Amino acid sequence: MPPESILDLSQAPAIPYTAGAVNTPPAPASIPALLPETIQANTRHLYAEIVWMGFAFAMEWYYLQVYAIRLGANALQLAVLTAGRALLMVIGAALAQRWERRHSGPIPALFWPLFLTRLLLYLGIALAPFLATHQVDALVGLVALSAIPTGASQGIFLGMMPRAVPKANLARVVARRAVLLNIGILPCILLLSQFLQWFPQPLNYQIGFGLAFGVSLMSTWHISRIRTTQPLPAHLAPPPINVWADPRFRRFLLITLANQVSVFMAASLNGLQLVRGLNAPDSWISIFGVCEMLAGVAMTFRLDWLMAHFGTRRLIVFACAAVTFQTLILAFTPILSPFIIGSLLFGAGWFSVNALLYNLLVELFPGDGLAAYAAAFQLVINASSFIGPLLGTLLILAGVSLPAALLLITGLRLVAILLAVTVRIAPAS
Repeated sequence: MPPESILDLSQAPAIPYTAGAVNTPPAPASIPALLPETIQANTRHLYAEIVWMGFAFAMEWYYLQVYAIRLGANALQLAVLTAGRALLMVIGAALAQRWERRHSGPIPALFWPLFLTRLLLYLGIALAPFLATHQVDALVGLVALSAIPTGASQGIFLGMMPRAVPKANLARVVARRAVLLNIGILPCILLLSQFLQWFPQPLNYQIGFGLAFGVSLMSTWHISRIRTTQPLPAHLAPPPINVWADPRFRRFLLITLANQVSVFMAASLNGLQLVRGLNAPDSWISIFGVCEMLAGVAMTFRLDWLMAHFGTRRLIVFACAAVTFQTLILAFTPILSPFIIGSLLFGAGWFSVNALLYNLLVELFPGDGLAAYAAAFQLVINASSFIGPLLGTLLILAGVSLPAALLLITGLRLVAILLAVTVRIAPAS
């Protein structure tokens, strides 16, 4: 399961946009200075970089935990791998604006955080097994350290997106990036299901993460080619807004929090149950990944059409319901094959829910303060990716069996469905 949001939106608490300002210059979210051909080029680079990341994300999302387990990681180390990383991502995101102010714009500011992230997360962990001892500790430490530049790069990326493409097209670009991400990951999982069997462990994972580092550099190059508008001088920028004081936004975050925490709670438990409880080999792990990707591609490919015909709120309810079957099936099945159904439903729900939530955010808060609301939205996602795995691990450390813990998580996902159905948020006036 992917541990991060596919939106590439992150925490940036003091973005100075305000809705309904009178006699103020345009906020950086508008881009009158960019020529149409520049906008088209930016959009192509945004699409291309996410396709290049397909192989890297396939290794990270589907084999990082398996890699750690093969090296002997226990439940606590897996929790640090997920929850500890998420906590450091929040810290890194809080430093994003300070780091960006030291550079001439968001693109120059993105280079070192992106490079360090990919150096530590892919190349660094590929070298961990060469250590004589403490291989798992080194792997976990490198992944945790990579979270700080990851959070910073996501925070900067948030401010860059509305300055690289028109805000009217932003939700469409995000949705299409989700489609391209799934299309990019799918053949990589098919390739990895065979490739990883050609070499002994852990050499197979080392080669895979080494290659992931190489392709991630191509993604970094495409990001470096994006051109953005220049930010307003500090004395002309509108004052910041307090998004947390908005009761409509708090209700929106309640739905988001319930969905995200209940999904991330199973982040480390699913792998343990599959590998240790059901003795799943790498080929089956790849099959489950392919099923998630196929369902994700099918769902996100027509997401615009589905939103137009069924509405964003109804699709959010569907997405919350779809992810529930993953833990329900895994808790009861004594064999691997029924989990294919859970993987298909999970892929359809999880790979669409963040794009759907973001689209609902745009619908509810369409003014110039959108970037500040989106920053807080991503902060809640990052916090959920920290709290969720921690709560899941605490269940295991408290003596709850893996199947029982998965059933409890299923119950929380049912609560998320209930909130998505019952919590009402008035549209923007």
